[in-house]
Amino acid sequence: MIIGLTGRSCAGKDAFASMLPSDRFCIIDVDKLGHEALDMNHEALLEAFGPSIFREDGSVDRKILGPMVFSGPEKLRALDSITHPWMRNRALDLAEEAGKKGLHAVINAALLEQMGFVPFCDLIVLVAASYEKRLERAVLRDGMSAEAFRARSDAQKDIGMSLFSSGKRVVTIINDEDEDNLRRQADYFISSLI
Repeated sequence: MIIGLTGRSCAGKDAFASMLPSDRFCIIDVDKLGHEALDMNHEALLEAFGPSIFREDGSVDRKILGPMVFSGPEKLRALDSITHPWMRNRALDLAEEAGKKGLHAVINAALLEQMGFVPFCDLIVLVAASYEKRLERAVLRDGMSAEAFRARSDAQKDIGMSLFSSGKRVVTIINDEDEDNLRRQADYFISSLI
């Protein structure tokens, strides 16, 4: 089974994923695959963004690339068109490998919908939390300013919007309380798959 796991920034999808036992679930972190995608698409990145994004050792300097791609939607689209297909294919390969081992594959991706994962998922888990709770976590945990979090949240306003019309079963996890509450929901979810 392939399970899609998504949610907005600081909703708690990573915390939820960490509660899934490794003897039954293989967590595929799409954010981490993004770093690999940069290494694996050197030529396309050079063509799209020029040599200034590379360090002397040939690796991508994300501190240069990040502000560049977020300076305009066309540059972000260019990066996504290079990295997203590679990330999607790699995640699906890892999901197939997990299935062969008898594990449920969990594709943990904030951009689950935008990256085209939904058709491949048997089930979707949407972790949600109020704006206030997510802001509190961003400030306390990540040291983010309220303004930076608002900008990130605004950029993610479409996350989860198409899931309920996708024809897929969607399980919503509300993460507005403490870790014990989240664990109880995770345990219930795990038991529902037996």
